[in-house]
Amino acid sequence: MRKSFSVLSAIFLIILTWLISTCRKEEYVIVYSKVSTTRVFNVTSTTASVEGSIDSLTAAAHDEFGFCMDTMSNPTAYKQKLLITGSVALGTFGGAISGLKPSRTYYIRAFIKDNKKYIYGQEKSFTTTAAVVPTVTTNTVTDILSTTAVCGGNVTAEGDKPVVAKGVCYDTVANPTILKNRTMDGWSTGSFTSSIVNLVPNKTYYARAYAVSEFGVGYGSQKTFATKKALFSFHDDFNDNKNKWYEGNTTTDTARLTDGGYELIEHSGHEWVVFNNFPDFNSVDNKDFEISTTIKIISSGLLSELGTSRIGGLAWNIDSTHYNYFIVKKVSSISRSKYDFPTSFSFMIGKYDGTYSNWLDFTSFTGADSLNLTIKKADSKYYFFINNVQVYTHSYSSLIYDGIGFTLSDSRIKADYLYIDQKDYKKSEDTESIELESFPGGQISVKSLNRK
Repeated sequence: MRKSFSVLSAIFLIILTWLISTCRKEEYVIVYSKVSTTRVFNVTSTTASVEGSIDSLTAAAHDEFGFCMDTMSNPTAYKQKLLITGSVALGTFGGAISGLKPSRTYYIRAFIKDNKKYIYGQEKSFTTTAAVVPTVTTNTVTDILSTTAVCGGNVTAEGDKPVVAKGVCYDTVANPTILKNRTMDGWSTGSFTSSIVNLVPNKTYYARAYAVSEFGVGYGSQKTFATKKALFSFHDDFNDNKNKWYEGNTTTDTARLTDGGYELIEHSGHEWVVFNNFPDFNSVDNKDFEISTTIKIISSGLLSELGTSRIGGLAWNIDSTHYNYFIVKKVSSISRSKYDFPTSFSFMIGKYDGTYSNWLDFTSFTGADSLNLTIKKADSKYYFFINNVQVYTHSYSSLIYDGIGFTLSDSRIKADYLYIDQKDYKKSEDTESIELESFPGGQISVKSLNRK
């Protein structure tokens, strides 16, 4: 009987082993869909085309398929992926990836989601190309004067990103960049014209057009040009009297050179005409010009009432009874004193032709005793500057008279220099004193005129 039981036990163990073995094999035989990463092509600085294939499909649900990508190896669908739309079917599929960074290596794998599990194809890598910046050409430099020129260019292609700024950069050294001097002439593609200003006379400059995008700056070819010699007529700092500045009696209508300045004293109201027939202002009315001086308003040496305004400034378009003026008023604070204790400064711009006609009422400003006054005529307008800050502009009125000089009242003024620059009036001599004595229109005339 024992023998029979042993035989039966052996048979039972064999059957049990077979059953267990059969069950384990069926547990591990799970079939998933298969996908391949075929190729990456048409790679640019920001885009790439990708292709994959579904090689086999199971009967399970397939929620999504496409490509996953990363800048690190073995990318997964949990980070960055490109989903393909449409039904899941055997065969190839593809798409386009955008928003990539230039000159960067990426890794990509095709994938399919089979029964809630991501199945990946083999990995492929690719590197985007360098960024493409805008393409721009540079125009020939034209209309070259002593301080200005005209250039421009044409943005013929944007590159990888839209053009956000374009213009011309320039410098006195080769290969100028936008980090120093540049114009701003719009954006996007197309041609543009650039006005280059504030150049230095008689200098060699280099210019090239530029166009800026998110990915960098594109430059056109370099152009070279030289500004013309200074177009100024006269600039004197009164260090000597070779130019025949008028010096009068110090007790009457007074003018004198002292300590490198031209000092004018007024007792009853004077306009000092420094130049007559300069150089025929009324006959070159269409020319732009600049008149500039630095004046210091000081006591006239007389007793004055409280609140007396000491006036000094520039005058132009002068004859004996007409002139335009740009004056500074310095108000004294102590009654019956010959010393200056100013409480305020103001300025006024206007003209005198028998009656006053003010372009601008008194306007207060803070300043110092020494003031730089500048008048510029450009583009059919007057521009007025105090200490190199523009304070006012006014439409241009035609010049009739040739005189240029100073105006003052109840004061003594000391001018450090007088500068006159008329566009396209060129120096013929290097020595200013020689030129001054041979002004077009006659010899220099310096005189004072009693105000009517």
